[in-house]
Amino acid sequence: MSSTWWRDVDDLVKEQADLLDIPTDENLLVKGPPGSGKTNLLLLRANQLYLGDRPNLHVVVFGSLLKQFIQIGGSQYKFPPDKIVTHTALFKNILRSENADFNDSGMKLEDARAERASRIQELVKSKKIGVQFDALLLDEAQDYTPLEVELLHRLTEVLIATADSRQRIYNVDDCVPTLEKCIGTVYPLKFHFRNGLEICRLADGIVKGTPGYIPLQQHSNYQEQDYPSKVSTKSGLGIEAQTAAIAAQINDQRFAYPEDLIGVLCPRNEELDAIAEGLQAAGLSDFITRANSDAFEPSRPIWLSTLTAAKGLEFRAAHIAGLDFLYRMGGVQKRLIYTGITRAKTALTLYWEQSIPGYLEAALLAVAPAKKPVTKQNIFGKF
Repeated sequence: MSSTWWRDVDDLVKEQADLLDIPTDENLLVKGPPGSGKTNLLLLRANQLYLGDRPNLHVVVFGSLLKQFIQIGGSQYKFPPDKIVTHTALFKNILRSENADFNDSGMKLEDARAERASRIQELVKSKKIGVQFDALLLDEAQDYTPLEVELLHRLTEVLIATADSRQRIYNVDDCVPTLEKCIGTVYPLKFHFRNGLEICRLADGIVKGTPGYIPLQQHSNYQEQDYPSKVSTKSGLGIEAQTAAIAAQINDQRFAYPEDLIGVLCPRNEELDAIAEGLQAAGLSDFITRANSDAFEPSRPIWLSTLTAAKGLEFRAAHIAGLDFLYRMGGVQKRLIYTGITRAKTALTLYWEQSIPGYLEAALLAVAPAKKPVTKQNIFGKF
């Protein structure tokens, strides 16, 4: 992960460095495309506040995988790892302190989440709790509910958030208008540095036609000459064959990118389980680690995750498999695959057996060789 976290102020471009000159008592909503440095800036701002006069703070994230990823960056800046928490843990700790917690075992995740917010809201309304923190810094804030944003705003003196509506992967109401209302100051980032041009072309194709969308290709500062980017596809493969193809590529990529992470992502855990088993059988047991498991080992170079859990991460090379099941992700599927694609810096391979959604098939034309003209014979099924 040598290039993931900035090492010195000279690594920042002007629009990034200028954010750190804003007075530390200001609320900020940092918006920008994937790879624009939002998470890194959030972590640096947190350290700036912590080393200053606001030590009672937390960086708040959605899942344990992103928490551990940011803790890796925090260790580089000597930022306390216990200051990085999930939003679930933050709310549960408040509820426990007020003897208002509940047993959420057996509950659906979204139901337990809504119940926690409701109980926090009741504590705020009854004036049992007020401002709890010097600062809260929310990463990937586009996936909160409007109520959660309002509550977090009530619980802290300073609220800082990063958000990109294109990467909203939970089926909740858009909270960005609420973030803008609560925070006031929007700080836009224009340039991005993670995704190679091939990956930008594919991502742009996914959301083509979205009102107000600015193509990633327009403001990419990716160094294509250092690491030429490439998008590949492998279709007609069952999960076993997909796993074998992934293993073959990973063996090459481990040598090509010895200091960088490689990601293996799937829409569903079912396919991820099968791939994990296959990669172990292929002799990669010592190099792979499964996200969101008790045995997760972040020092290993190959991370296996669902698309949902991988939000906020980045990999030099990424493999997205099991795409026959992308359609089962429902209304968030397009934003989910956009988010997954933009985890990749340089190399991206997509795998499926029979079919993928039409919007993804169309987007792949932007990175595929030019097709031959369709003849009248072709449309009769003759090739």
